[in-house]
Amino acid sequence: MITAHLISTAQARIATSGSDSPRLDAEVLFRHAAGMDRTQLFLALQDEANDDVTTAFHDLIDQRIAGTPVAYLTGHREFMGLDLAVTPDVLIPRPETELLVEWALKWLGTRPGTPMNVVDVGAGSGAIAISVAALAGGKHRVCAIEPSAPARDIITRNANELLTMEQRSRFTVSDGDLLTDQSGPFGVVLANLPYLTPEQIAGNPDLGAEPRLALDGGNNGLDLIKRLIAQLPDRVADTCAVGLEIDPAQSTSVARLLQATLPGADVSIIRDLAGLDRHVVATQRPSHPRT
Repeated sequence: MITAHLISTAQARIATSGSDSPRLDAEVLFRHAAGMDRTQLFLALQDEANDDVTTAFHDLIDQRIAGTPVAYLTGHREFMGLDLAVTPDVLIPRPETELLVEWALKWLGTRPGTPMNVVDVGAGSGAIAISVAALAGGKHRVCAIEPSAPARDIITRNANELLTMEQRSRFTVSDGDLLTDQSGPFGVVLANLPYLTPEQIAGNPDLGAEPRLALDGGNNGLDLIKRLIAQLPDRVADTCAVGLEIDPAQSTSVARLLQATLPGADVSIIRDLAGLDRHVVATQRPSHPRT
């Protein structure tokens, strides 16, 4: 079958499963099956697809229709321009989380020449930590904290593949319960912790393939976020930045809690591309002493 027709047929099948991006899904999965990049696919659209590629492609489409995310089928997800390895052991990095990384990079950029200790709490695939380590420049030390052993293996794999030797020398992966076993002080604390309620998870079939440990934030979705915020006063440096990804409905309560925990800090909310409250961030300098 001609490649273009094969992809169009797969697109129609994927669309019936409720995917928001059936054409993109079909093209990405075909490129994965054929070992092609975007340019190679474009040039091959009018060619006949060979039998082995066709068989592999059909198998991938069947799995996609059954609910397996594209990132788990290909084993990769692009984030901040980096090609991250992902498996069902880790949450698939979302585009909205890039906004948190961009905010952190901008803040670090206001302090050129000042090495900072940066921590990514609940790092998953390492998307946040590795992006900061790769893109921030300077001599910042980055620690990715992740309680799941399989996820820590993915972080290590991504760090080895995406960071330079010098960057890896300042990058660590740690087991731990939030910041409990970390002394700090940290200049930057970033976290995309589980923030969904059990009801939200049960009501979203798209989340069925992802690890519940990375999604479930307890009855109100804030169990881990509240615990992390409570640990901040003893772990952050006098000059610090804290960024937390949250459910939009939690923004006001998390902002108030962060303000109460770090008195004098400048607390604000970052909206995602859909206009929803997505991150609560705080910055503090010595001119705003804690009380």
